[in-house]
Formats: sequence, C-alpha cells, structure tokens
Amino acid sequence: EGRGKDIGAMIHRGVLHPDSNFCYGEGGAGTWSDGKLTTRIGKNSQEVREVLEAFVQFGAPEKILVDGKPHLGTDRLVRLLRQMREHLIELGTEIHFETKVHRVVIK
Repeated sequence: EGRGKDIGAMIHRGVLHPDSNFCYGEGGAGTWSDGKLTTRIGKNSQEVREVLEAFVQFGAPEKILVDGKPHLGTDRLVRLLRQMREHLIELGTEIHFETKVHRVVIK
C-alpha cells in the first residue's frame, strides 16, 4: 500500500524513492504501470499456466488463460495480489515487505 503513495509522488511530483517505485514490491513493475501479466518466459510453460489459473481462482476473468497478452488493469491486479497475499498468510506464510534480499540459498 505504501508503494502506491511512493509511485504517486514520483508521477505527480517527480520524487523518486530508490527502494519503492515501479520496479519493486508485490507484483513487480506491471502491477503499477499497466496491470499486464507478462507470460513469456522462454516458451509459455506449465508453470505460467498454473500462475494464471491461480489468478482465476482469486477472481481474474478466465479469458486470461487464452489471451496472448493478458491484461487485468492496475486496480484489479492490486486487489487480486492483496487477496493472494492474505490467503498465503492464512496458510502460515510470512511476508517481509521493505526487506532487501542479498542472497538466496537453495539446498
């Protein structure tokens, strides 16, 4: 939610917050710039399909499953991501906003 204010400050007053702008936070750049879902990662994969199906489960229109360039719009995408986050928290997931990740270790 704070990122929306930071993006508004950047758009309307030219104030850039280096750690809170279009490229950071929940949903990445597309969430706040236009609400498009970028689905090309090499070739469209089963994993991409599963992500799109998750969006549909949380209320996105089913047409995103067949659209070449799915578009939800910023308002809808922010709401869907918030619902997904709340669901993950209910399942016991910890979400850490405003936290930098310097390294990811996979064992």
